[in-house]
Amino acid sequence: MRRFTPAVASTVLSALVVALVSSATPAFAQAPPPPPLPPAGTPNQPPPQQPQYQPPPQQPYPQQPYQPPPPGYGQQPPPGYYPPPQQQQQPYYYGQPQQPPMREPPPPVDYVAPDPPTHAPKFSLWAGPRVSYMGFGFQFYRYASGDSESTGNLVGNGFGPQLDLGARISHRYIPYIFWEHGFLLPGHRLDGVANTSASTEFYGLGLRLLSGDVDTVAFLSDISIGKRTVTVSNGTETYKMSGLEYFRLGLGAEIRLATLVTIEPIASISGGSLTDTEGTITFAPNQGDGATSPPFKNGKTLDAARPYVLLSIGVGVHFDIFGK
Repeated sequence: MRRFTPAVASTVLSALVVALVSSATPAFAQAPPPPPLPPAGTPNQPPPQQPQYQPPPQQPYPQQPYQPPPPGYGQQPPPGYYPPPQQQQQPYYYGQPQQPPMREPPPPVDYVAPDPPTHAPKFSLWAGPRVSYMGFGFQFYRYASGDSESTGNLVGNGFGPQLDLGARISHRYIPYIFWEHGFLLPGHRLDGVANTSASTEFYGLGLRLLSGDVDTVAFLSDISIGKRTVTVSNGTETYKMSGLEYFRLGLGAEIRLATLVTIEPIASISGGSLTDTEGTITFAPNQGDGATSPPFKNGKTLDAARPYVLLSIGVGVHFDIFGK
């Protein structure tokens, strides 16, 4: 038998290695050499176009033959058949955020309609009463001796109601007619005489002017003119003096309490002279000047009439009837 020497073994191993390398996959094969560069001076040629990918043709979907449904498909279950109960799966609840505690709703609030605002009507029928505290001053007439008869010798102070009737025009102008009756104290000429009384009457025309806010509080100016009568009596005799009161000026305020109601504090000053007489009266005895009765009486004109002054302060309440 032939023995393998080391040289022979080395030769065989080299042959096996060469055979294995030559049969290896292309990945282990040597890369092909790069293409040669174009010669100098030739223009650049576009690279050769690669063939585009063509998708393979689609095969038609094979149609399946119709198969009839199995026996009993679509039929109702027999009477008395109940499907077996299925175990209901318990729902799984994820953790929910904790809700804040509910607060109790506030108690209901009753709606209260606001009161309509007050305002002065533009036009209305204006009417109402007024009461005043009044007092005369200065003189009524003069005697032939030159002495004057002071107002206090015949009448004293008193109070008197007045009734007004007019129309409000354009909020601020009120022409009206009035009648006033004053209850007075008897004067010094009748001291000690029983059943004595004294009074005054005044009636005529007036005009009231308002300035400022007529819907709330307005400044009031009142001008009037009329006939004044002064009367004194001792129970059996009555003496009257009358004449024109040239003016009466009043200043005050009109305070509107409601749309159709006002209240008016007012102070007035008036003046005039009494020229006509009616009747007579006997004075109390023991007069200082010796007079026993008025020198002008029984319809005699007061030729020596003197001007008098009448002061009054009062308050009135009036209504704007049919006002809007």
